[in-house]
Amino acid sequence: MATSKHIAPTTALTPLIAGILLASGLAVGAEGSSEHQTIASAVKGGSAKLYFRLRHEEVDVDNLSEDEARALTLRTRLNYSTGRYQGLGVSVEMDNITEIDGDNYPTSPALKNSGNFPGRAIIADPEGTEVNQAYISYKQGETEARYGRQRINLDNQRFVGGVGFRQNEQTYDAFSIAHEITAADTNIYYAHVNNVNRIFGEDDPALSDTDSSTEILNINYSGLEAGDFIFYSYLLDQKLSDTQLDTYGLRFSGKSNGLGYQAEYATQERELPNGNEADADYIFLEGSVDLAGATFALGFENLQSDEGDFGFSTPLATGHKFQGWTDQFLLTPNEGIQDIYLSVGAKFDGIKLLAVYHDFQSDKDNLSGDDDLGSEIGFLASKKIGEYKLSLKYANYDAGDDSFNKSDTEKLWLTVSGAF
Repeated sequence: MATSKHIAPTTALTPLIAGILLASGLAVGAEGSSEHQTIASAVKGGSAKLYFRLRHEEVDVDNLSEDEARALTLRTRLNYSTGRYQGLGVSVEMDNITEIDGDNYPTSPALKNSGNFPGRAIIADPEGTEVNQAYISYKQGETEARYGRQRINLDNQRFVGGVGFRQNEQTYDAFSIAHEITAADTNIYYAHVNNVNRIFGEDDPALSDTDSSTEILNINYSGLEAGDFIFYSYLLDQKLSDTQLDTYGLRFSGKSNGLGYQAEYATQERELPNGNEADADYIFLEGSVDLAGATFALGFENLQSDEGDFGFSTPLATGHKFQGWTDQFLLTPNEGIQDIYLSVGAKFDGIKLLAVYHDFQSDKDNLSGDDDLGSEIGFLASKKIGEYKLSLKYANYDAGDDSFNKSDTEKLWLTVSGAF
């Protein structure tokens, strides 16, 4: 087993956390203000909400023998949070995903390769009932700590997110602490994650939960009119594969007078159990302008490659948000990937419209000397009517060079969601 290069969290991060707690006036045994005078009052004074999301999805992949895969699924979500007593609170959220109608389709790559779903495309919405969130929290002043299964969405979710588009959300078994230093215009977030509950469900043979020891640190400074500066450190130790993936980065984003801008750089090192190492960088640039009632954006994202052997990876990301909605590149190719995209968004009569075009190339040529990873176009229309939201989403991926083993793919989603 390779020796970990992580700085031990007990020695490196404990002083930081202690400093945050002291800055906010927290201490062991300190009595915080409470909303309720008794535990019974806190329980009775809690809040509950019921959500549903009904979705029809179609997937058509050119190289598969069957016609398009289809699924009609319903996600029902019930959550409840107590009021606070002495700063303490409890939150629980349950999800049920039911297949109402559809083809016999696999819900993950492992099931697709099992041979039980010949010629069918993946629709990653498995049936089942799961605890989506269950945590105890303590809040005092500008500091909140949580312990248990929880949702973690950081920045634009490029590195840490919940994959909220899928019916089964990705959540984290973790201890987290968030602190706002108002006087310094700074927000600090830290989490230690020991398990990732993935979208493929508890019963998936290969991609259910990810046992890990992950340290997450995200510091956001918002004291400039031009925008926010963010520093982050994400140290992943994946126990099953005994692989370490350490990422450090800086991000800046802002908007002024109808002009939006984002810039981000990160560096990453991977270490395998045999001691072999690889490293790669990440670059992201985007500019946008509000013009004639529409927003136009041009972006460049580069997940670089280490000599064609390893591509910059984001295993905890909400990958569906990036590099096209057909999810061709949830796993970065070893050759890396460059994405140049153009989007146009507008709103008419309460209907939000969005069109996106992506052009993909590898960061390094593959062994065949090719670099064309294809292109994709996507369209989205959505409208909110009271507590309900309707959306229609379509994406069409056109494969590039044959040597990359990609296939033309079309996907369509029709979704209705609501809350009570």
